[in-house]
Amino acid sequence: MVHDPYWDLVDAPEQPPFSPKRTALLIIDLQYLDAHPDGWMGRLARDQGRPDHLKERFDFIQEILPNVQQLQAGCRAVGVEVIHIRIAFRSFSTRDGKPKLLDKLNQTPLIPRDYDILDEIAPVGDEIIIDKTSVSAFNSTPLDQILRNMGIDTLWVTGIVTEGCVELTARDAADKGYHVTLVTDAVASSTHAATAEAIPRITDGDVIKARTSAELIAQMSPLPA
Repeated sequence: MVHDPYWDLVDAPEQPPFSPKRTALLIIDLQYLDAHPDGWMGRLARDQGRPDHLKERFDFIQEILPNVQQLQAGCRAVGVEVIHIRIAFRSFSTRDGKPKLLDKLNQTPLIPRDYDILDEIAPVGDEIIIDKTSVSAFNSTPLDQILRNMGIDTLWVTGIVTEGCVELTARDAADKGYHVTLVTDAVASSTHAATAEAIPRITDGDVIKARTSAELIAQMSPLPA
């Protein structure tokens, strides 16, 4: 692990006492497009004659889904806001989004199902769904304004991929003054090695906290439903 020795000279930022009303669970990009073998990424691999090219990715996602589900259940029970963030464009050509965020759409086109959140962790009731066309969820959405409107200053970040959309969203959130926790067993990448390398880097210095889903659920469990 690469460690910045500067962090040895300063105190780690303190987290405020846990408050459900001031906390949100962010679930990033766990949608059919990039998180299911039948979604766009899976079809892209099959169309190129490499049907198993992303097998580790999809298997990894299946490993973390139970942890995301349990977090959702705990959050819903105590009133922590559950927010779903997905890739979704306003135009069929995706011209309104970051160039090359998706590629080869002329060979493997998008279908409406790609935008759907995975069934296992689908939104319940009027849970908020935020559409993004960038890597960081803060760069192409009103996420910051929405959180501030609701008085939320603490974020628990989950989803895919750890070293991409998850990392940039978490870092942008911390830079904007949010108290950010990376849920280490509720994030995934195309390879386990990528996530294993990214987690220590993202959480170096404890500016972004590293917690497991079980630790966060235990934090919620003493609270009344």
